[in-house]
Amino acid sequence: MRSIFWLAVALLSGLSLAQYPMRIQHDAGDAVIPRKPERIVVLGEELMELLIPLGVKPVGYGSSRMSGVRVGGRVEGLTYYRPEEIGPAVFVGDAYTQPNLEAITALKPDLILFWATAPKPVAEALKKIAPTVGWDYNRDEKVGWRRAFTETARMLGRDKQAEEALKRYDAQLEAYRLRAAPFVARRPRVTLLFFYNEETTGIFGPRFGFSIALTRLGFELAGIPGVSIPDRSYAPISSEVLLNVQSDWAIYLRPKSPDGRYPELTSERMLKQSKVPIYRFLLDVQEPQSGPVTDLRRIEGILRLLEAGPQN
Repeated sequence: MRSIFWLAVALLSGLSLAQYPMRIQHDAGDAVIPRKPERIVVLGEELMELLIPLGVKPVGYGSSRMSGVRVGGRVEGLTYYRPEEIGPAVFVGDAYTQPNLEAITALKPDLILFWATAPKPVAEALKKIAPTVGWDYNRDEKVGWRRAFTETARMLGRDKQAEEALKRYDAQLEAYRLRAAPFVARRPRVTLLFFYNEETTGIFGPRFGFSIALTRLGFELAGIPGVSIPDRSYAPISSEVLLNVQSDWAIYLRPKSPDGRYPELTSERMLKQSKVPIYRFLLDVQEPQSGPVTDLRRIEGILRLLEAGPQN
């Protein structure tokens, strides 16, 4: 009778009835989770995306996009996530090629989340510390981060929270699609560019997370005649190539100068000659490729740009 009572309490409160040990098939192999993880180390912004909607804070956080942060100290210098989203996590160094194994071990984690394409020696070293799960959102453009999110939630016994988060995400995405519809009807084809360096521009292909955000709104991603994009991800191009842009509009991801301006680049002068409307999107080097948080923030930013009008 008592067990039935607590089962009912769990169901009514939305608590997961996850069973451990739990076997997880992930993008870098498989792992056995012996018990519900309580001390999680996250290696990379993309993996942090999986925890924020679940209300979970990591004990350790690694990033390849941050500089000047002391290994073993509290995470500082965030430009994309808010400090309260990460909590009092300890910085454990580079997320991809050189995470600090000593700092990670000192945190006594019971789960490590990492990017699945990390070098094999890194993955093998992490496995010796704690159960290690790797995800890669680029393997399937349609599924993206969803499988990683639901499986991570299952590992953490937070299935109900994940289900509710996905419902909110889908509802917000549909609202954004309706808001974008007038723009899609008038200018359906968009070219997505990013700041590579002072002399070179980059173009994103359909596999990149930002590109997927645009197609989810209903836009069609347009390349540049004569330009091939390896792996359908991204490619550097010379500024002169931008004279050949033939889309209805272009988004240019680029940083601001220290005084808060967008200084004109050679690439932008070329774009202006092509007569394509330009919309500048502020490039934050700490912004993840994609995720349940980033997708919606990014789409909101795109819509605000469209509503404000082109910047050339």
